[in-house]
This record gives sequence, structure tokens and C-alpha cells, in this order.
Amino acid sequence: MPGRILVIAVAAMALGACATETRFVVADDACTAYGFRAGTAEYANCQSREQAARRQGRVANTAYSSDQVMAQSQEACRSYGIVPPSAGFDQCVQREFAARRPL
Repeated sequence: MPGRILVIAVAAMALGACATETRFVVADDACTAYGFRAGTAEYANCQSREQAARRQGRVANTAYSSDQVMAQSQEACRSYGIVPPSAGFDQCVQREFAARRPL
């Protein structure tokens, strides 16, 4: 009986070493949402420009029309390297517009 328990314990330990773990990392940054892959030059460029836009503050002049704010938003997305027409570009423009819209 003790030998059988020992065999079962050794087998359980051996099988336990074979277990795998899966982890999912959810990137909550704009550039991955726009379709850039982390680790690429395009992603680094997007990150750099996105951070610069945040430092400068993207709030538009309150005298700007919605059309002017939209044009600025589109230009910002192009500067990140996002090419229209694409879902990533549309998402970027929406995000930029929301960030620039005067309260």
C-alpha cells in the first residue's frame, strides 16, 4: 500500500511539471488599438507621437469649428503613421476628436 501511494505521488508530481499556463496581456494603448504591432518601428513612431500630443495638450481653441477640430484630428492620426481609410484611422480620429473637443 505505501509503495502504491509513493508511485501515485511521483506520477502526480511528474504530470504536474507538464502543466502549462496561458496568460493574456491586454494592451490598453491607442497604437495597438489602431492596428500597430508592439515592437515594430511603426508602433514606436505612433507611441512617440501619441505621447508628444499628450504632453502638448490636444485641446483645440474654443473658437475652432468642429470641422477644424476634425481636420486637426485627422492630421494627428496621419502623423502617427495611420493610413486612411481604415478602421484604425477612424478609431484614431474619434479618439483625437474627443481629446481635442473643447468642453
